[in-house]
Amino acid sequence: IVHVQRTDAEGNAHIWGIIGEQKEAAFASRRVILTAEEIVDEAVIRSDPNRTLIPGFIVDAVCLVPYASHPSYTQGYYDRDNAFYLEWDEISKSREGVQAYLDEWVYGVEDRAAYWKKLGPETQARLSVSNRPSEVVNYGNY
Repeated sequence: IVHVQRTDAEGNAHIWGIIGEQKEAAFASRRVILTAEEIVDEAVIRSDPNRTLIPGFIVDAVCLVPYASHPSYTQGYYDRDNAFYLEWDEISKSREGVQAYLDEWVYGVEDRAAYWKKLGPETQARLSVSNRPSEVVNYGNY
């Protein structure tokens, strides 16, 4: 499972920021499931071929799952939830703490949208990012 900023319906995916080994992990896997902040028209993906790090021919499934990286971040969509990581230090000190967390925040929500809603508007606002688009790149006709 690889989370990406955006993909088309065929699984051609754009990733930017600190990408780690997501591309290599996808190519090394028998099956690849993409979760994405957005599913966009293929023209958007084709407009920036250098950002297409995962090609659709290795992808088995595409799922629209906004905020799927929380408590981590997805560059350009939301910030890292540092407060959560500090709280996790306490939560994870005991098996009971982890189980209580899982019961409330994993098993206790219907889906990722319910999870994000449960975080509440204050947390959502704190994690919002401002707009800072990159400059347009002229790829020319090739």
